[in-house]
Amino acid sequence: MKRLDKKTATGLLRFAAVISLIFTGSTIAAPTQQNAEIEQVRKSISKLLAGRSADSIMLSPVPGLYEVLVGPQLYYVSADGKYLFNGKLFNIDTRQDLTTPKLAKVKAKAIEAMGEENMVIFSPEKAYQHTVTVFTDIDCGYCRKLHAEIDQYNDLGIRVRYLMFPRAGVGSPSYQKAVNVFCADDKNDAMTRSKAGEDIEQKNCENTIADQYNLGHRVGVTGTPAIFLENGELVPGYVPAAKMQAILSEKGPR
Repeated sequence: MKRLDKKTATGLLRFAAVISLIFTGSTIAAPTQQNAEIEQVRKSISKLLAGRSADSIMLSPVPGLYEVLVGPQLYYVSADGKYLFNGKLFNIDTRQDLTTPKLAKVKAKAIEAMGEENMVIFSPEKAYQHTVTVFTDIDCGYCRKLHAEIDQYNDLGIRVRYLMFPRAGVGSPSYQKAVNVFCADDKNDAMTRSKAGEDIEQKNCENTIADQYNLGHRVGVTGTPAIFLENGELVPGYVPAAKMQAILSEKGPR
C-alpha cells in the first residue's frame, strides 16, 4: 500500500476537520433556525387571527412549510410567516391526501371535548359496536327521516349521539326547539316527539346549544344531518341504517 506523504496526510486531516465542523454546526443550527421560524409563524398567525394563538405548529412534509392547527382548522404557513395556504396537501407519488386524515383526528377530539353530558344519546340495549355523532336540526326533513330509523340504527349495534345544529341560527324557532329538547326531563322522548312534529313544552335552562352550533361550524358542518364517525370522518346527509352499518364495518371495529 502506498504511504501518504506528510503534507497530504495533514491536508486530509484538515479537510476532515472542516467537514466535521460543517455537519456539527448544521446539527446545532437547525433546531435554532426551526425555533425562530416557528416563532415567526406563531406571530403571523396571532396577528391574522386577532390575538388568537395556534394550538400547534410543526413542520409539514414540504420543506419550508409548517402545519398550523387552530382549533379544528389546519393551515399551511411559509417559514417566513408571509404566506398562508388553506387547502389539502397531496403526495403526488402516492396520491395520498395528507390533510384530511389529520383534520379528522382533530375534529374527533373537538367533538369529544363537547362531552356526552351535552348530547342526546340513543344507545342499543345490547352491546354496541360503533358510535356516530350527528349534528341535527329539529325541523330538517332528512334529520327526521334519519331519526325515524333510530331503532334500526340501535338494532344494528350503532350508538347515536345527537348534537344540535339549528340551521336558522341562534335565537331562531329551530334553536328554541333544540333548547326545549335539551331542557326536557326526558331528552330522548322530547327529541323523538319533536322530530315527529309534535310541539313539546317550551323550557329554558342553562344549556350549550349555541356552543354546539358553533362547534358544528368549526368542524365543517354546512347542512344537516351531518354524521361524524369515531375517527372524525364526516359523512354528510341522510344515511339509511343498513348503509351506515356497511360504512362502519368497512372502517373496522371501534
